[in-house]
Amino acid sequence: MKRKHIIFFFFAAALILIIFIGSQFRTNRGDILSNDEDKYISVKRLCENVLIVSMGTDAVTAVKSRNGIVIIDAGISNSLTAKYRKIIATELEGNDVRYLINTHSHPDHTGGNQVFADAVIVGQENCISEMKEYWRDPEKIKSRMLNVADQYDKKLSSQEPGSEDWEETLCQRNRFRHAYNDLEGSRIVTPPNVVFKDTMSILLGNVSLELIYFGKAHSGSDIIIHIPEMKLLFTGDLFFPGGRPSFKPGKIKDSRHVKEALRRIKARLKRIDIVIAGHGQIMGIDDLKAFVDYFN
Repeated sequence: MKRKHIIFFFFAAALILIIFIGSQFRTNRGDILSNDEDKYISVKRLCENVLIVSMGTDAVTAVKSRNGIVIIDAGISNSLTAKYRKIIATELEGNDVRYLINTHSHPDHTGGNQVFADAVIVGQENCISEMKEYWRDPEKIKSRMLNVADQYDKKLSSQEPGSEDWEETLCQRNRFRHAYNDLEGSRIVTPPNVVFKDTMSILLGNVSLELIYFGKAHSGSDIIIHIPEMKLLFTGDLFFPGGRPSFKPGKIKDSRHVKEALRRIKARLKRIDIVIAGHGQIMGIDDLKAFVDYFN
């Protein structure tokens, strides 16, 4: 009888120890998933007055002119973009944001628009209707964001903690968690307050921006942005490095605008050195030429 008591005692102690270790593991894993996320925010300076702030596939570009700062795209999460704006203000020694330009309507480019509500927000005219359609059912969007974050959580469990793949997955998971949490509380859907149909020019002293509607391709509101003084071209999500389009060219219905946009790009090739894609990819003139040639 005494021996049975001893065995029972050790069994109970072992069970308690296992439960305790398990709870500690879960707690620590939760801490890892929620803390130190700012380390995933990076800053890439292209030149003295141009920088890209990114986290995962988020990319917000800031261009400083003599008459204020221009922001290209606003990321997926307003809480993250608020952090990006603070970094930009520190790096460029100023917080005078004059314009925010959305390269297209998708939520990973317009989710942080409200952070720049004090600026003029510019987009192609279809951007407003596309955003309105997207946000027609906020609960559906929340469910989608949470599902993506959960998928990243599951992926994390199969990866080696601390490995490069694990860190990348964790970064993306945090992006979508932020986006979901924003929808639960602080998100204000903020569409452009100035729109254009085909082209628009913005003059800011020593810097000028030429906005050109590309046509219905990756979205219905895709634009390119050329800054000739800096030999920069922003292309949103139109193509990837190597010139591969992010859409099916054979299915384009808006061929008139696309042909005109390609003509305008060709006319500017000598005034373009650096191409910046919608998720912060830095490309060159060869990538741009490959994209143009793809249509030929």
